Amino acid sequence: MASALVIPGVQVRTLFEPSPVLPGATGILGVVGVADRGPTEPTRVGNFSEFSELFGPASRFTLPEVRTAFANGVSQVVVARIEPGRGTKASLRLKDDEGEEVALLEARAEGLWARQLAVRASQVKALSGQGVKYVNLEVFYQGRLIESHDGLVMDETSPDSFFDRINRGSRVLVARDPLFDKALPRTAAKATLGESEAQAAKARLKAGAVDVIAVEAKRAGRQGNQIALRVSEGQASLALPGAADAPSLVVRAKQAGPDGTNLRVAVVDAGDSKVNLVVANVGVQPPQPGRVLGPFAKVEEIPAKLAGDPEVVVEVRGAVLPAVRAAAPLASTRTLEVIAEGRDTGIYANLADLDAIAAVNDPVVKLEKVGAATQLPTAAEAALEGGRSRGAALPLFGDADDQHPLAELVPVAGTSDRIAATVTQAVSTLDGTTAVVNLALFRNDEPAESFANLTMDPDDPSYLPFVLGDSALVRAFDLFARSRTTSFPAHMSRPAALSGGSSPLPEDYQAALERLEAAEEVDLVIASAAHQLGDADVRSVHKAVVAHCTKMAEVARNRIGLGSVTAAESGSVAQILDHANDVRSDAFILTAPAGSEAAVAGLLGRQDFFESPTFKTVADLGVPAGTYSDAQLNQLVAGNVLVVNQRRKLGTLVIKGLLTSGRQVNVQRTANKAVREVKAISDVYIGLLNNEGTRNALRQQIFAMLLQMERDGALVPSTDGKDPAFGVDVHSTQADFANGIVRIDIKVRPVRAIDYIYATILVKN
Repeated sequence: MASALVIPGVQVRTLFEPSPVLPGATGILGVVGVADRGPTEPTRVGNFSEFSELFGPASRFTLPEVRTAFANGVSQVVVARIEPGRGTKASLRLKDDEGEEVALLEARAEGLWARQLAVRASQVKALSGQGVKYVNLEVFYQGRLIESHDGLVMDETSPDSFFDRINRGSRVLVARDPLFDKALPRTAAKATLGESEAQAAKARLKAGAVDVIAVEAKRAGRQGNQIALRVSEGQASLALPGAADAPSLVVRAKQAGPDGTNLRVAVVDAGDSKVNLVVANVGVQPPQPGRVLGPFAKVEEIPAKLAGDPEVVVEVRGAVLPAVRAAAPLASTRTLEVIAEGRDTGIYANLADLDAIAAVNDPVVKLEKVGAATQLPTAAEAALEGGRSRGAALPLFGDADDQHPLAELVPVAGTSDRIAATVTQAVSTLDGTTAVVNLALFRNDEPAESFANLTMDPDDPSYLPFVLGDSALVRAFDLFARSRTTSFPAHMSRPAALSGGSSPLPEDYQAALERLEAAEEVDLVIASAAHQLGDADVRSVHKAVVAHCTKMAEVARNRIGLGSVTAAESGSVAQILDHANDVRSDAFILTAPAGSEAAVAGLLGRQDFFESPTFKTVADLGVPAGTYSDAQLNQLVAGNVLVVNQRRKLGTLVIKGLLTSGRQVNVQRTANKAVREVKAISDVYIGLLNNEGTRNALRQQIFAMLLQMERDGALVPSTDGKDPAFGVDVHSTQADFANGIVRIDIKVRPVRAIDYIYATILVKN
């Protein structure tokens, strides 16, 4: 009593017995495996879109069971992601036409699954066929095209930037500059995004170490940084003038290169107003006498008669024969290529001297002789650099390179405020290990915005350019370090597969299963290992699932694990049965063919717990259905394997719903349901069962729960009607009472699936 009565009266106290517990849901699937990103603690998702948003787009391929389970009827999935970093990611390095690496493609998630990814790059040429306009990238998984990224360019400011489009649009890949990789900007004191006028990109062509030609983009701006020049040896040449130095013809080596300078050409009088050409090659051993070509009466005869010559070709420059002259060597020339991304390549062949080079009229660059230089430039490549557009910008450099910035900050279009930024390298406050940078922005010297835990990993939600897409002040470009003359990936005739990568170990799956223990609502469990592990390790993981379910039964959180045979086992009844023998349990379903377990989980999820999956249609198996013969099915069903087979005119069916112990799936699920509900009801009575009234109340609530199960059809009386569907008693002996123990005795008769029909037909006369 709250207080003793002194004045005569009445004191009334109200006691409430615990409220009935709401029935728990069934068919909730727990999945453990590798994910693209997301939390490692068990997390519930209600549809596939929510799953992809939380765990990343590549999880569609690393955890395919989630999509298949949702497609077949599961309403909720609890995902326990394996700890990141337990495996490594597969990758592919794309090279340009010069053999230099221009892009590193990496799988978004760890493991061997990504070795089934392949990529093909296709160059689309400019109209002349000399320049590359853009590239198309195709991504294949298990030989099937899953993505196409068309019209990719290497301009980081373009909406079609190769890296930006792949990183934003690919579900399975990220693309990084192989030079910068994930390097972070270095710590930098407060610096203003400085205004500057537009500047043209520039380069110098050299003869050895001496500058001989200055090159400058005709248009100022960043686009000039996409221009490069290639200088190569041209065809060695010799001009042969006519009388009084009149134009006549030019003799060239048939092949470009320095060997052409070994050729000597003389013009010899052949009488009757005719001439012979004498060609000698001083570079061969033993020395050979000169070859006499002619006689020629007219200059226009010469090209036709020399068309098949192995060493020289001629170009007519005038109408008169060349004048007689002594032997002279062919002189070196240069061929100049102006390569601009997305445009036709300008080719200027066999330039004889610096004046000829400076006279080139190219649409994208202008060339000028440096001082009194006379030597032809050395064969080499030169990329134009230093071009920038008008406006404010702040380059962010890495620790290892002061010449090429990793990224660049620019103000949001339309802002007139003075923007400044500070960069600080740090360690992530999210996981305590990842190296990150923190960025602070100032508007007119006042603190305005701050961003923490930024990385340069395109697969990280904190990727600096993506995060600054939400800034009101700046945007960021992840810059690209160009190679010598071309930065487009080379054309690939066939897809190239990703390589490397390693999967987590069975022990890592065990750790994820231990975390899944905290998700009390789960009653079906799948470990997604088929695309990650070898056959022996898959079996080890299945055994871990059996152990997990057995352990959870001891604490009244009964679960059924599901797994399928491996692809290598699917075609062998003996191997399937051997696998089943390894995982015999009242808490495990082994399905065939390979990859069918998620569809079966979906079927169980959409059924009532007491319904049998036997002979039920599977809506979306996600893999080819089994085609086992009746003889094989007899062996597999006798071996307690749940087979999903194609049956003519019936579709894709579960042949018989069995656990590997031989018990019907629905019988075990009904028993599990009863255990879970009794546990839930009893939990609220702990500490209250010290009198007969509350013990009776506990009995009544359990009785009501079991009665509802009978009305639903989950529990049934014996076929002769003599034995009820269930019975329940709550009692405590004096010894139990002294030790604080109350016992609940329950018996239930789960409904059985009637899987066999024997018909007798009496045929009357």
